[in-house]
Amino acid sequence: MTIYFIRHGQTYANAEKKFAGVWDVSLNEIGIEQAASVAERMKDIPVTAIYTSPLSRAYDTAKKIALYHEVDIVVKDELMEMNFGIWEGKDFKTIQKEEPELLNSWFEDFDHFIVPEGESVLEMFERTTGVYKEIIKNLDLNSSDNIVIVAHGGVIQTLLSYLCYGDTSGYWRFGIDNCGINKVEYVMGFPVIKAINQ
Repeated sequence: MTIYFIRHGQTYANAEKKFAGVWDVSLNEIGIEQAASVAERMKDIPVTAIYTSPLSRAYDTAKKIALYHEVDIVVKDELMEMNFGIWEGKDFKTIQKEEPELLNSWFEDFDHFIVPEGESVLEMFERTTGVYKEIIKNLDLNSSDNIVIVAHGGVIQTLLSYLCYGDTSGYWRFGIDNCGINKVEYVMGFPVIKAINQ
């Protein structure tokens, strides 16, 4: 079985380097082109299932991919990006200027720190790994199935960290590009990273 983790196309927030977790910002023109391009690249892969975050940037990317495959898109709320709370819609420099103490707290304990009105990385880890386990629990890992999961940079970083390290320790070791193809193949029941940002 092979899992394809695909980050949504570029958004207006990405282009302006603003925090966008649960903020439902749409794809920009570049993002729409990226989504069409990754869909074209995926068209000859016999896709068994497509799962996506409900946020429009991910869902719209998934719809492009689904155009080439006769499968329904399954929306999973647990695949949403990390909730950045009061930082949603702000860029790093603004946060650095307005809330330096909060930012320092985030750097000091990234796993446990909760942005006011948001969530911690550990909370995101629990919900995203939980839904991932739910998705694969009834699947034959030795099959030729191809599963597509369209989500967000932080979500994919979290899931790759889980698959490689079993926890959040690898979170910062993965840089996930918009509409890059990240491929994990199960070999004898073990997840093997076959591609990052392909």
